[in-house]
Amino acid sequence: MRSRSGLSRVAAVAATVVLLSLAAVAELGGTVSSVQADQQRLNATRSVRQAQTYTVHEMRTPNQGVIHEFVTPADKVFAVSYRGPILGESNALLGSYANQLAPALRTAHNGLHRGGPVHIELPGLTYHAIGHMRSYIVHAYLPDNIPQGVTAEELQ
Repeated sequence: MRSRSGLSRVAAVAATVVLLSLAAVAELGGTVSSVQADQQRLNATRSVRQAQTYTVHEMRTPNQGVIHEFVTPADKVFAVSYRGPILGESNALLGSYANQLAPALRTAHNGLHRGGPVHIELPGLTYHAIGHMRSYIVHAYLPDNIPQGVTAEELQ
């Protein structure tokens, strides 16, 4: 029988593997066409809302996940947010940034993430996550790509 810390390590490694395996669908930093690909891949419904300096694509998945992808007027995804029961749905939105984020996630909380908040700032990427089984909230954005006059707090 595995100890509780042993199970936590296994869960952390499994989450990292899922994160890396889903990275191929590239969204954060991608174009608006990647948003459309997400909609199809997740079998989600999508609505679009225009803000002053960006567009928000909201998707609702059959698993009750809610995804927001924030797109610049130049059609680049500069932020993503996820609220839902399946962490893998949010991981897929990180795109090529998943490879950059994975080592930092492994070292967060000494590799023993137990549901507390995770805040990681890397060059060109900010990532926030909190949650527990069946309830996750994830926000990731590219600080250098946020349109002028927009605050990170708006990207929920």
